[in-house]
Amino acid sequence: MSWQHQTSAIVSGFIGDWLEAQGNPLALPMTFQSLGVTVPEASPAAAVADPKATLIVLIHGLMELDSVWQFSGQPDANYGTRVGDELATGASTLCLRYNTGRPIHANGQTLADGLERLLGSWPVPVERLILMGHSMGGLVIRSACHAGVGSGHRWVRALQDCVYIGSPHDGSWLAKGAQASARILKALPRDYLRVAGEVIDLRSDGIRNLTRGDILAGEGELAGLVPDVRHYVVCGLLGRKNNPVNALFGDALVHQSSARGERQGGWNLAGEASFEGIDHIRLAHHGAVAEQIVEWLV
Repeated sequence: MSWQHQTSAIVSGFIGDWLEAQGNPLALPMTFQSLGVTVPEASPAAAVADPKATLIVLIHGLMELDSVWQFSGQPDANYGTRVGDELATGASTLCLRYNTGRPIHANGQTLADGLERLLGSWPVPVERLILMGHSMGGLVIRSACHAGVGSGHRWVRALQDCVYIGSPHDGSWLAKGAQASARILKALPRDYLRVAGEVIDLRSDGIRNLTRGDILAGEGELAGLVPDVRHYVVCGLLGRKNNPVNALFGDALVHQSSARGERQGGWNLAGEASFEGIDHIRLAHHGAVAEQIVEWLV
């Protein structure tokens, strides 16, 4: 992936909401990708060879690109292709690329509408839809499900599995720390400290949403998991068993309790797995995680 694309993803993560409001071309549009090629929602057959009845969509996290899913030395391999290789009927895998600085609920609505158009024009009827999200991507999935159910979208009926990989359902400790630091610095009497607080506070709506894991327009509103769908959670831990660093930092960005959604109100998960010694980013492309996901979905 070119450095220009990576720079654009980072800039969008920080100020993507502002870029979009200004009509700036650096604001990434939401697109489905297949092997780095944009898939037209109205005519996916133009970019997808041999489309399957099982469709897997991978959704990256804050300031990431779809390249985060790639295994080292295997640019065309990811969790979706690993699952597809094991299914008797195969599967088509797409990656979502989007502006992570937008509010999560806005990206959720856009994804819900995009999936409705995509599945409506998919060359064969989609019998099974699988959504996998890394970090913020898992929150976007939950938001899209809420929007899709509310809009009566047909794609929700095809949805069978959601996999949340290192997703901060109850918020990220780092985002919470940034919010607290900005508030403290802005309240101090020194001008330079207040300026530092203002700079920290110049963060996108997407980053602000990660403070509490907000997926709806109203701050602090809870939304349950969409029913009649299997939901799976993957957690990472920096250290090995009983290492105190795990309690302090989780996978480096997300605590295990937040990845599990323990404050969300009694989720009924179809599966849950924690991986010691695997940090936040590597959760998106690790062999052990791939094996677990294949075991769940095949």
